[in-house]
Amino acid sequence: MPRLTLLVIDDDPAHVQAVVEIAERAGFRTVQAHSGTEGIERLRNDAIDLVVTDLAMRDRSGLDVIAAAHSLGAARPEVVVVTGYGSEDAAPAVRRAGAAAYLTKPLSVEMLRSVLDRLRSETERRRGLTSGGATMSRIGGMVGRSEAMRRVFELVERVADSHATVLIQGESGTGKELVARALHDGSPRRAGRFVAVNCAALSAGLLESELFGHDKGAFTGAHTSRVGRFEAADGGTLFLDEVSEMDPQLQAKLLRAVEEREIVRVGSNDPIPIDVRLVASTNRKLKELVDAGEFRADLYYRLHVVNLLVPPLRDRIGDIPLLVEHFCRELAREHHREAPVVEPEVVQHLAAMAWPGNVRELRNALETLLITTVGPRIALCDLPGDPGTRPVDRVAPLTMRPLAEVERDLITNTLRDVGGNRARAAEALGISARTLYRRIKELNL
Repeated sequence: MPRLTLLVIDDDPAHVQAVVEIAERAGFRTVQAHSGTEGIERLRNDAIDLVVTDLAMRDRSGLDVIAAAHSLGAARPEVVVVTGYGSEDAAPAVRRAGAAAYLTKPLSVEMLRSVLDRLRSETERRRGLTSGGATMSRIGGMVGRSEAMRRVFELVERVADSHATVLIQGESGTGKELVARALHDGSPRRAGRFVAVNCAALSAGLLESELFGHDKGAFTGAHTSRVGRFEAADGGTLFLDEVSEMDPQLQAKLLRAVEEREIVRVGSNDPIPIDVRLVASTNRKLKELVDAGEFRADLYYRLHVVNLLVPPLRDRIGDIPLLVEHFCRELAREHHREAPVVEPEVVQHLAAMAWPGNVRELRNALETLLITTVGPRIALCDLPGDPGTRPVDRVAPLTMRPLAEVERDLITNTLRDVGGNRARAAEALGISARTLYRRIKELNL
């Protein structure tokens, strides 16, 4: 059974730590927020099952937290309110606001544990979070009930609280960064920073400076010293997205940093010790790149301590109804709208589509529908184009055709579907932007 996630909100760090220790001993996965504003942001962006919040904080109150939780609709977490004031006037107001329980400081360990055990049972029963059958699981911002996703959730649960390096492999748009964040949030390093770097977005020189930092005068324009991402992530997690795109010389420097647990800034000779958990991802088959001599074997084995494969959407079609409901609620909150009712025929149509851009493409399509649909329901007539057309059918059969012609059609149709946005097209096709630009030029598109 997956652990429930409990969010602790308080501007008193000592109290946060006390609640975290009690909750983790009770078997919860915990997330911390040190202000009401940060807590509400966590509620909106993370999958939270229960909340323990202080009532009186410097910026937002526990009543604001309750209101934010209730705005999540059916996915709302129960909220336990704790206060140091404990006046008779506060308790009725908190209960009227919808709190599941009201406790006073200093906290009784037994009382808090009893409340958490009760709310855990109620939450598991309400959401059907059981260990078997076609029930839904949630980790971080990911939802799913398919066997493929349950394997991902189970491996994240087993690996998160270790210090092991993790390699996340999967097509673009499958949610690799969400997996990386879930590993960080479930680890002993969760109080540290989660720092992400896209290795495909920067040239080798810029990426080296971005990762390791540089000293003043290291190169033209280096007017001041700069801390790199390794130093920024010290005590936390460094996520290297699309690590397969890293320049071979930089791969050697990364390998040394991982092995020696120290980095050297560009323009310096002084090593700086680092304490960082490394999580890397790629949308390419890294072992094939190693065999082809395009990626260092020694670095590959350093990164491949734990291999986690995120399935494409086509291998988890049964999750699409859940994802539609989840994204509609999430997007409605983002755009300050009521969550629409998606008619069953629309969900069936969405489940029949190809989705080469995976979950990211599905979310983008739902965002478009949410913004452009008039009224509280999304019907087949609201879908763009012919509702009976599947994206895969817009390309002629693939067999018995020249490869260049097939590739030309695929790139042309993908660019059309994303409105000509080459960065989004590259993500949907599962290739780097540089590769897409080169193929567009070679195919004279």
